[in-house]
Amino acid sequence: MSLKSANRQKIKKSLGKKITAEKTENFANIFEILGSRVRLKILKMISDEEKCVNFLSKKLKLSQPTVSYHLKLLLDLGLVKQFKTAQWVRYKLNKEKLIELLSDFSKIYGILKK
Repeated sequence: MSLKSANRQKIKKSLGKKITAEKTENFANIFEILGSRVRLKILKMISDEEKCVNFLSKKLKLSQPTVSYHLKLLLDLGLVKQFKTAQWVRYKLNKEKLIELLSDFSKIYGILKK
């Protein structure tokens, strides 16, 4: 058994049954997505009220395609909800998903402090 495989098994065993194997496989990806300053700024900006790409683009001084790219990653992760009204698409933080992720991260912290 390789070291990488052994570590995966150790993490899965330590996390218990509350975290699925799929979640353990995705933690690196989640940390990578949340490791972007731009994406963290977007999450902060949409935490209290819905915002459109145009607004975010102007505030962040980034092109609309760039902001849309970052929003797509956050949408795929489930941290952002999308609302469509007529021709406008607005985005808001999915606080329930954020709480779920924070709960999962605390379990990882429990492994690391041992």
